[in-house]
Amino acid sequence: MFDLANSHRSIRSFTDQTVDDALLNDLLMTGLRSSSSGNMQTWSVIVTRDEANKRKLYELHVEQEMVLEAPVVLTFCADVFRMREWIRVNDSKQSFDDLLGFLTGAVDAVIAAQTICLAAESVGLGICYMGTTWWAADALIKFLALPQGVFPVTSLVLGYPAEDPPLRDRLPLDLIVHQERYRQLSDDEIRAGHAGREQKAWARYNAIESVRTKLAEAGITRVTDYYTSNFKYSKDLHQRVSRMLIETLQTQGLWL
Repeated sequence: MFDLANSHRSIRSFTDQTVDDALLNDLLMTGLRSSSSGNMQTWSVIVTRDEANKRKLYELHVEQEMVLEAPVVLTFCADVFRMREWIRVNDSKQSFDDLLGFLTGAVDAVIAAQTICLAAESVGLGICYMGTTWWAADALIKFLALPQGVFPVTSLVLGYPAEDPPLRDRLPLDLIVHQERYRQLSDDEIRAGHAGREQKAWARYNAIESVRTKLAEAGITRVTDYYTSNFKYSKDLHQRVSRMLIETLQTQGLWL
């Protein structure tokens, strides 16, 4: 288990081999057995295999080719709708239609997703999370016909790897782990702790001709400048998506 967890790599290129239905069901069962707040299991997952539907998801996920290549796309959702329907048919007092209900379901969904990822990698499958789920939450709700009380929180592509990428760099553990209380780092500690990551990331970006050209044309010389540029995660993107998420949470009855 330690070897499996420590050898994780995101896979973005897949063979045309299908994922057997029985295997996929076994993987989904591991998600079902995951930890869940109050054992309420306020999450759902949409399985997409159909090529036309994957084409639409490809468009919604900013045209990432791995959506088309992977035989399976899984969209994980916070789901208090099912819980509220159970409460309704039993004539019990309603609840969960609020921010806490959404956050509880979102955590449940991500826990299940990660369990499924580990199970998938243990049998030779590859996965990649798609953060673009947040960016397209409103459109995904419409396309996947999600009722009020259901909200997409993360997505996975799943299939047999057609690549063998090296392990990606990670921050030093002492930047992530705090003992007893949070400890804010000094400027020197921040620079030293991120130095290795900056060097490796900068080399990786410059090894890709299209990215190297963008960096040069924009006069970007640091990894942090790239991360906050219009090519990556600009402030404008964050503000636009944040406004959309709040509005969509309100529409889905999850913002109170």
